[in-house]
Amino acid sequence: MSNQHILLLGATGASGIAFLEYVLPLPDGPRLSLLVRNKSKLPQDLVTQYQHRLTIVEGQLNDEAKLEEVLKGGVTAVVSLLGPYPSLYRLITRTKPTPIADSLHVVKKVMKKYGVKRLLALSTPRHSMPGEKYSWSQYITTKTLPATFMPQGSAEMTAIGEVCADEEFEYTIFRVPFLSAGSGDAKVHAGFYGPDFKGSQELSRASLARWLWDEIKDRTWIRKQPALGNYQ
Repeated sequence: MSNQHILLLGATGASGIAFLEYVLPLPDGPRLSLLVRNKSKLPQDLVTQYQHRLTIVEGQLNDEAKLEEVLKGGVTAVVSLLGPYPSLYRLITRTKPTPIADSLHVVKKVMKKYGVKRLLALSTPRHSMPGEKYSWSQYITTKTLPATFMPQGSAEMTAIGEVCADEEFEYTIFRVPFLSAGSGDAKVHAGFYGPDFKGSQELSRASLARWLWDEIKDRTWIRKQPALGNYQ
Protein backbone atom coordinates (compact mmCIF):
# COMPACT_ATOMS: atom_id res chain seq x y z
CA MET A 1 0.00 0.00 0.00
CA SER A 2 1.10 3.57 -0.68
CA ASN A 3 2.48 5.66 2.17
CA GLN A 4 0.06 8.40 1.17
CA HIS A 5 -2.73 9.30 3.58
CA ILE A 6 -5.24 11.66 1.98
CA LEU A 7 -7.91 13.77 3.64
CA LEU A 8 -10.65 14.04 1.01
CA LEU A 9 -13.11 16.93 1.23
CA GLY A 10 -16.22 16.59 -0.91
CA ALA A 11 -16.29 12.80 -0.81
CA THR A 12 -20.09 12.55 -1.18
CA GLY A 13 -20.22 14.62 -4.37
CA ALA A 14 -20.00 13.11 -7.85
CA SER A 15 -16.29 13.93 -8.22
CA GLY A 16 -15.50 12.72 -4.73
CA ILE A 17 -17.19 9.40 -5.36
CA ALA A 18 -15.31 9.06 -8.66
CA PHE A 19 -12.06 9.56 -6.73
CA LEU A 20 -13.02 6.91 -4.18
CA GLU A 21 -13.97 4.49 -6.94
CA TYR A 22 -10.59 4.97 -8.59
CA VAL A 23 -8.12 4.96 -5.69
CA LEU A 24 -9.66 2.47 -3.26
CA PRO A 25 -9.25 -0.60 -5.52
CA LEU A 26 -5.63 0.28 -6.34
CA PRO A 27 -3.20 -2.20 -4.75
CA ASP A 28 -0.82 0.71 -4.10
CA GLY A 29 -3.59 3.14 -3.23
CA PRO A 30 -3.63 5.52 -0.27
CA ARG A 31 -5.30 5.49 3.08
CA LEU A 32 -8.22 7.90 3.06
CA SER A 33 -9.82 10.07 5.71
CA LEU A 34 -13.17 11.60 4.84
CA LEU A 35 -14.80 14.59 6.51
CA VAL A 36 -18.45 14.51 5.46
CA ARG A 37 -21.68 16.06 6.66
CA ASN A 38 -23.65 12.84 6.14
CA LYS A 39 -21.83 9.54 5.79
CA SER A 40 -24.98 7.79 4.55
CA LYS A 41 -24.40 9.56 1.21
CA LEU A 42 -21.18 7.61 0.67
CA PRO A 43 -21.33 4.51 -1.58
CA GLN A 44 -21.88 1.86 1.06
CA ASP A 45 -20.47 -0.97 -1.03
CA LEU A 46 -17.11 0.80 -1.19
CA VAL A 47 -17.21 1.72 2.48
CA THR A 48 -17.84 -1.90 3.45
CA GLN A 49 -15.26 -3.41 1.11
CA TYR A 50 -12.46 -0.97 1.92
CA GLN A 51 -13.21 -0.05 5.52
CA HIS A 52 -9.65 -1.03 6.47
CA ARG A 53 -8.42 1.89 4.30
CA LEU A 54 -11.00 4.44 5.41
CA THR A 55 -11.52 6.78 8.35
CA ILE A 56 -14.87 8.58 8.20
CA VAL A 57 -15.74 11.55 10.40
CA GLU A 58 -19.00 13.47 10.24
CA GLY A 59 -18.71 17.22 10.69
CA GLN A 60 -18.74 20.64 9.11
CA LEU A 61 -15.85 21.97 7.07
CA ASN A 62 -15.26 24.87 9.48
CA ASP A 63 -15.31 22.71 12.65
CA GLU A 64 -11.76 22.88 13.99
CA ALA A 65 -12.24 19.97 16.39
CA LYS A 66 -13.41 17.65 13.61
CA LEU A 67 -10.61 18.83 11.33
CA GLU A 68 -8.09 18.08 14.06
CA GLU A 69 -9.58 14.62 14.44
CA VAL A 70 -8.91 13.79 10.79
CA LEU A 71 -5.66 15.70 10.29
CA LYS A 72 -3.71 14.56 13.34
CA GLY A 73 -3.50 10.96 12.12
CA GLY A 74 -0.60 11.31 9.71
CA VAL A 75 -2.33 12.89 6.72
CA THR A 76 0.13 13.66 3.92
CA ALA A 77 -2.18 15.57 1.55
CA VAL A 78 -5.54 17.31 1.56
CA VAL A 79 -7.67 17.08 -1.59
CA SER A 80 -10.68 19.36 -1.93
CA LEU A 81 -13.27 18.44 -4.53
CA LEU A 82 -15.78 20.85 -3.05
CA GLY A 83 -17.75 23.08 -5.35
CA PRO A 84 -20.95 25.13 -5.20
CA TYR A 85 -24.32 24.01 -6.47
CA PRO A 86 -26.69 26.11 -8.65
CA SER A 87 -29.02 28.27 -6.59
CA LEU A 88 -32.10 30.01 -7.94
CA TYR A 89 -32.09 32.32 -4.91
CA ARG A 90 -28.51 33.44 -5.58
CA LEU A 91 -29.27 33.86 -9.28
CA ILE A 92 -32.21 36.16 -8.52
CA THR A 93 -30.61 38.11 -5.69
CA ARG A 94 -27.12 38.15 -7.25
CA THR A 95 -25.63 37.60 -3.80
CA LYS A 96 -22.23 35.93 -3.68
CA PRO A 97 -21.28 34.35 -0.36
CA THR A 98 -18.23 32.08 -0.43
CA PRO A 99 -18.71 29.55 2.42
CA ILE A 100 -16.32 26.94 0.98
CA ALA A 101 -13.47 29.40 0.51
CA ASP A 102 -14.15 30.88 3.96
CA SER A 103 -13.98 27.41 5.54
CA LEU A 104 -10.75 26.59 3.72
CA HIS A 105 -9.06 29.24 5.86
CA VAL A 106 -9.91 27.04 8.85
CA VAL A 107 -8.66 23.93 7.03
CA LYS A 108 -5.34 25.65 6.34
CA LYS A 109 -5.02 26.70 9.98
CA VAL A 110 -5.35 23.11 11.18
CA MET A 111 -3.08 21.82 8.41
CA LYS A 112 -0.36 24.18 9.64
CA LYS A 113 -0.82 22.95 13.19
CA TYR A 114 -0.15 19.36 12.13
CA GLY A 115 2.50 20.09 9.53
CA VAL A 116 0.46 19.04 6.49
CA LYS A 117 1.86 20.91 3.49
CA ARG A 118 0.28 19.35 0.40
CA LEU A 119 -3.03 20.91 -0.68
CA LEU A 120 -4.89 20.18 -3.92
CA ALA A 121 -8.06 22.16 -4.55
CA LEU A 122 -10.65 22.32 -7.30
CA SER A 123 -11.38 25.61 -9.01
CA THR A 124 -12.44 26.58 -12.54
CA PRO A 125 -10.98 28.60 -15.44
CA ARG A 126 -13.18 31.46 -14.24
CA HIS A 127 -10.17 31.99 -11.99
CA SER A 128 -7.55 32.81 -14.63
CA MET A 129 -3.77 33.08 -14.60
CA PRO A 130 -1.67 36.08 -15.71
CA GLY A 131 -0.79 35.84 -19.39
CA GLU A 132 -3.49 33.33 -20.31
CA LYS A 133 -5.28 33.95 -23.59
CA TYR A 134 -8.82 32.63 -23.96
CA SER A 135 -10.45 32.04 -27.31
CA TRP A 136 -13.87 33.58 -27.83
CA SER A 137 -15.63 30.28 -27.13
CA GLN A 138 -13.46 29.58 -24.07
CA TYR A 139 -14.19 33.03 -22.67
CA ILE A 140 -17.95 32.61 -23.11
CA THR A 141 -17.92 29.10 -21.62
CA THR A 142 -15.60 29.69 -18.67
CA LYS A 143 -16.26 33.32 -17.76
CA THR A 144 -19.41 34.89 -19.20
CA LEU A 145 -21.88 32.04 -18.70
CA PRO A 146 -20.82 31.12 -15.13
CA ALA A 147 -20.82 34.75 -14.00
CA THR A 148 -24.26 35.28 -15.53
CA PHE A 149 -26.07 32.13 -14.46
CA MET A 150 -24.12 31.06 -11.34
CA PRO A 151 -22.88 34.32 -9.81
CA GLN A 152 -22.34 32.81 -6.36
CA GLY A 153 -20.65 29.70 -7.76
CA SER A 154 -18.42 31.81 -9.97
CA ALA A 155 -17.38 33.94 -6.99
CA GLU A 156 -16.77 30.83 -4.89
CA MET A 157 -14.47 29.23 -7.47
CA THR A 158 -12.42 32.42 -7.78
CA ALA A 159 -12.18 32.74 -3.99
CA ILE A 160 -11.09 29.11 -3.57
CA GLY A 161 -8.24 29.72 -6.00
CA GLU A 162 -7.18 32.84 -4.14
CA VAL A 163 -7.35 31.23 -0.69
CA CYS A 164 -5.43 28.10 -1.67
CA ALA A 165 -2.67 29.83 -3.61
CA ASP A 166 -0.72 30.18 -0.37
CA GLU A 167 3.05 29.91 -0.68
CA GLU A 168 3.24 28.34 2.79
CA PHE A 169 1.74 25.22 1.22
CA GLU A 170 2.69 22.90 -1.62
CA TYR A 171 -0.55 23.67 -3.39
CA THR A 172 -1.96 22.60 -6.73
CA ILE A 173 -5.12 24.34 -7.84
CA PHE A 174 -6.62 22.34 -10.69
CA ARG A 175 -9.07 24.37 -12.76
CA VAL A 176 -11.74 22.21 -14.33
CA PRO A 177 -14.24 22.86 -17.15
CA PHE A 178 -17.62 21.11 -17.44
CA LEU A 179 -17.42 17.83 -15.52
CA SER A 180 -19.03 14.82 -17.16
CA ALA A 181 -19.70 11.15 -16.50
CA GLY A 182 -17.43 10.15 -19.38
CA SER A 183 -14.79 7.48 -19.57
CA GLY A 184 -11.96 7.21 -17.11
CA ASP A 185 -9.69 6.26 -20.00
CA ALA A 186 -9.96 9.73 -21.56
CA LYS A 187 -6.58 11.45 -21.59
CA VAL A 188 -6.22 14.67 -19.60
CA HIS A 189 -4.37 17.74 -20.80
CA ALA A 190 -3.04 20.09 -18.11
CA GLY A 191 -1.71 23.52 -18.97
CA PHE A 192 -2.63 27.16 -19.44
CA TYR A 193 -5.04 28.76 -21.87
CA GLY A 194 -3.40 29.94 -25.06
CA PRO A 195 -2.32 28.57 -28.46
CA ASP A 196 -0.72 25.48 -26.93
CA PHE A 197 -3.69 24.46 -24.78
CA LYS A 198 -5.03 21.15 -26.10
CA GLY A 199 -7.81 20.47 -23.61
CA SER A 200 -11.49 20.62 -24.45
CA GLN A 201 -14.19 22.28 -22.36
CA GLU A 202 -15.12 18.90 -20.91
CA LEU A 203 -13.45 16.67 -18.34
CA SER A 204 -14.74 13.32 -17.15
CA ARG A 205 -14.78 12.94 -13.40
CA ALA A 206 -13.20 9.51 -13.71
CA SER A 207 -10.25 10.88 -15.69
CA LEU A 208 -9.94 13.73 -13.17
CA ALA A 209 -9.63 11.12 -10.39
CA ARG A 210 -6.82 9.38 -12.26
CA TRP A 211 -5.05 12.70 -12.93
CA LEU A 212 -5.31 13.69 -9.26
CA TRP A 213 -3.77 10.46 -8.02
CA ASP A 214 -0.94 10.79 -10.53
CA GLU A 215 -0.35 14.40 -9.44
CA ILE A 216 -0.25 13.43 -5.76
CA LYS A 217 2.46 10.87 -6.57
CA ASP A 218 4.41 12.79 -9.24
CA ARG A 219 4.15 16.36 -7.83
CA THR A 220 4.34 17.90 -11.31
CA TRP A 221 2.27 21.01 -10.59
CA ILE A 222 3.52 22.17 -7.18
CA ARG A 223 2.54 25.82 -6.56
CA LYS A 224 0.86 26.02 -9.96
CA GLN A 225 -2.72 26.31 -11.15
CA PRO A 226 -3.18 24.27 -14.33
CA ALA A 227 -6.37 24.21 -16.36
CA LEU A 228 -7.52 20.71 -17.22
CA GLY A 229 -9.55 19.22 -20.05
CA ASN A 230 -9.85 15.98 -21.92
CA TYR A 231 -7.92 16.11 -25.18
CA GLN A 232 -9.98 17.45 -28.07
